[in-house]
Amino acid sequence: MSEAAQLPPPPVRRRLLAVLFAGSALSRTGFIAVLTVAALAAEDMLGSATLGGLPAATATVGIAVGTPPVAWLMARSGRRVGLAVGLAVSATGAGLAAVSVNAGSFPLFVVGMFVFGGGIAAERLSRYAAADITPVSRQAFAISLVVWAGTIGSVVGPAVLAPARRLAAGLGLEGLTGPFVMAAGFAAVASAVIARGLRPDPLSFAAERGRETTRAPAGSQLADPKVRVAVAALITGQVVMVMIMTMTPVHVRRAGEELGIVGLVIAAHTLGMFAFSPLTGFLSDRFGRPRVIVAGQMMLVVSAVTASFAAGDDRVLLVASLFLLGLGWNFGFVAASALLTEDAPAEARVPLQGLADSIVWTSAAMASLSSGALLEAGSYSLLALIGASLVAIPVAVLVRYRSRLVPVTP
Repeated sequence: MSEAAQLPPPPVRRRLLAVLFAGSALSRTGFIAVLTVAALAAEDMLGSATLGGLPAATATVGIAVGTPPVAWLMARSGRRVGLAVGLAVSATGAGLAAVSVNAGSFPLFVVGMFVFGGGIAAERLSRYAAADITPVSRQAFAISLVVWAGTIGSVVGPAVLAPARRLAAGLGLEGLTGPFVMAAGFAAVASAVIARGLRPDPLSFAAERGRETTRAPAGSQLADPKVRVAVAALITGQVVMVMIMTMTPVHVRRAGEELGIVGLVIAAHTLGMFAFSPLTGFLSDRFGRPRVIVAGQMMLVVSAVTASFAAGDDRVLLVASLFLLGLGWNFGFVAASALLTEDAPAEARVPLQGLADSIVWTSAAMASLSSGALLEAGSYSLLALIGASLVAIPVAVLVRYRSRLVPVTP
């Protein structure tokens, strides 16, 4: 039977992609809002930015820790169940974080962010559900459509920060409670959308057309050159982005700028992260995933070096550098996600995705946790330049295996 015969009919495919898009858009909106104000809430509680990166780092640790069980649940019960349960957990964590911000309890805040991140792990894996229902030669574009949903979050998330803060203050709550309450609501709605609409389950189509091989653990797939290049690119892109983005709100506020300016800078960044995803997916399928990965790494270098020259009140330079930072991340994220599993056998596909994402998010957590300390010990410029230097890692891995990266034929 041909691959096309084992894929869902086009109307079903479009409907499933629409459901994945909606779920991701809702959860991403809340996540971006939370990530934007997490360091600010921590600094308000503690009076210092030294541990300002800890809440975001804890959320990222939650993603890393939550990814393997969510992947296990997906492999066992399907993408729909794994996504719906994970998003429900995320809503619970955001609600707990809101309570802790209002009470001024930093330990409880950290716990809430960990639970929030653990649930968000499901949304991060949702991009692979789009690949499940798409031919291999077009999987990068399918993945990019789900990533593209973050465009909504990049616009709505930062835009509602100030209104959410005013609403919370009007209700007699701590102002920064508002974004966390909003994130809890969005995650709950996303869970309901997935639970109701993601039928038939995308994973059933991937299993039908998986490459026949002897059963092997997901870890053994890490020896594959494509997997190594993909994981190196995913790790570096996430680490560089997290290091710079997490401390940018603190850098801006220390220059005397208001929360609205923080929202503008982060909006530009997240717009770069998501808005051009379909183009990235098209380029990845058309010209090869490794070439797009290299282009993304070069963008990361330029953006990080540019950020190193930006003062906290230099709106133009910060907007430009953070936008390019997001775009470079997008190129690497979409292309590497497609490269990761294009040759993976069916029985190892979901565990490999979970393992790779767990490694990526663990690295990102370390970057987030160290970002505050680097800012206090050195400067924002030093933080950015360290990020730029890390790009040498995936480039070296790609050069090492370039002769073994056989492209998928469109």
